[in-house]
Amino acid sequence: MKREDLKTMGLTDGQIESVMMAYGKELNPLKEQINSLTSERDSLQQQVVDRDGQLDDLRKNAGENDELKATIKQLQDDNKAAEAKYKNDLAAKEKGFKIESALRDAKAKNVKAVISLLDTEKVSVGKDGTLDGLTDQLDALKQSDGYLFEQTEQQGRINIGGKFGNDDTPQVKDDVASRIAERFAKAE
Repeated sequence: MKREDLKTMGLTDGQIESVMMAYGKELNPLKEQINSLTSERDSLQQQVVDRDGQLDDLRKNAGENDELKATIKQLQDDNKAAEAKYKNDLAAKEKGFKIESALRDAKAKNVKAVISLLDTEKVSVGKDGTLDGLTDQLDALKQSDGYLFEQTEQQGRINIGGKFGNDDTPQVKDDVASRIAERFAKAE
C-alpha cells in the first residue's frame, strides 16, 4: 500500500496518515517476525554447513580408526535428526503464522485468545497453502463466542424524531406541545 495509491482514491492527507499508521501497526510486527525467523534460519543453515564440513574433515583424517568412524557416523545421524527437527519446527511456525493471519482476516479482536480456544492439532496446511479444518472451528467459535470477533452486521438505525422504532407508523403529535401552541395562538 502506497501513499500515492491512497491519494488517487481521493483521500485527504490526514486520512492517508491515519490509514498508514493503522497499516504500520499491523505490518511492523509481521516484518519483525519475518526478519527474526530469516536470521534464525540462516544461522541454523550455516551451523549445519559448518558441522558437515567438520565431519568431512574428520573422516578424511580418521583413516582406518573404527572408533572415530563410528563417532563420525553418530554425529552425521545427529545432524540429520537436528535438520528434521528444524524442518518440523519451521513447518509448525509457518502453520501458526497462517492461523494468526486467518484469524486477523476473520476480524478476531484478540488473536491469542481465539487461538487458545482452537484445536490447532486438527488444522493442517494443504499443499496449496490453505488451512484445512480451521473454517469449521471458526464458525463454531463465532456462534458460541461471537464477542471475540468484530461484528460486521449493520446495527439498527435510531430515529430521533417522534417515532419509536424503525417502522413506518404515522407520527403522532405531542399533546403537550400542541396545547401550548394553541394557548399562544389564542393569546394573540
